[in-house]
Amino acid sequence: MKVLFYGRLADAIGRDIELESGEDWSVAELRRHVAASHPEAADALSRSRAVIASAMVGDEHVIAAADEVEFLPPVSGG
Repeated sequence: MKVLFYGRLADAIGRDIELESGEDWSVAELRRHVAASHPEAADALSRSRAVIASAMVGDEHVIAAADEVEFLPPVSGG
């Protein structure tokens, strides 16, 4: 699966990563996997929104191997 990151997540992790998994992961499992590899991004990742096929999905959503997952970090404005 391809995982895309934006904003401060892209700064900490990189614009995208490719992951291969022998089983389907939930969004929560993907978050844990990425956070374990990039602990500096764990807080922003835990508060980010996951998007698959232009739709926001919850942590319980099961990701198919062919899916492209995007993580949108929280935005602060003023």
